Amino acid sequence: MDPVRAILPALARRARENHLSWQAGLAAVRARRQTPSRGEAFAHAAVSELCLIDALRAADLQAGFRIDAITLSRDPVTAMKQLRDHVYGRQRDNAIEAEHEQDRHTYRRLAADPLTDQEHAMAVQPARMPAARRDKVIDAAEHLARHQQ
Repeated sequence: MDPVRAILPALARRARENHLSWQAGLAAVRARRQTPSRGEAFAHAAVSELCLIDALRAADLQAGFRIDAITLSRDPVTAMKQLRDHVYGRQRDNAIEAEHEQDRHTYRRLAADPLTDQEHAMAVQPARMPAARRDKVIDAAEHLARHQQ
């Protein structure tokens, strides 16, 4: 097997681990009722995904290329998502899960409550906006939430 293609599963595993670490950190921050921001974990997740995308581009996969039981798309971004979701990701030493487990459970319990009518109405309004305006509204809301504390 070509060496570039041989490293794809390893890069996908690293991307998956970094993605899980970032998501666990976000859940912990939200559980503490703090406003999430993009920190080091986000940067690691983004860089590892970009490395995987670059490796997929360099591999120049032919149509129908298979790794394990999946056929990868020719689009590098789609193939990256396929690989990242396919591999088994684990936290290094499970430290993040042990450290944030209680916060994660609290967040999931709070997030599981159904939306009130007022919350639903607030969600419908941005959904009808064009994407650029919606992003601007969300950025403004995050900015306000950060500066109210």
